[in-house]
Amino acid sequence: MAHTNLHQQLQQASEQIKGAQQAVSNAQGSDAELLQQAYEQLEQAEAELQQAQNEAGTEATENPQFQQAYEQLHDTRQQVQEAQQNNSDVL
Repeated sequence: MAHTNLHQQLQQASEQIKGAQQAVSNAQGSDAELLQQAYEQLEQAEAELQQAQNEAGTEATENPQFQQAYEQLHDTRQQVQEAQQNNSDVL
């Protein structure tokens, strides 16, 4: 059961990250509302990954899907921050 739950949590986190990536892409660095939406989706994805790690321990952290989701989370968060910084520079 724990393995199925881990898979579901990783899948949900991946979906949140994909949604955030799409929002960043749609915002094209200038839509603050979409960037905020992306940031919130990343927060939810991070919570999913944290919960998976808390419940499954090393089974989660050694899972390639977990590792990939965590890397995507980090990369997308960096894109959001850069886009927000660019918005601040324009204003």
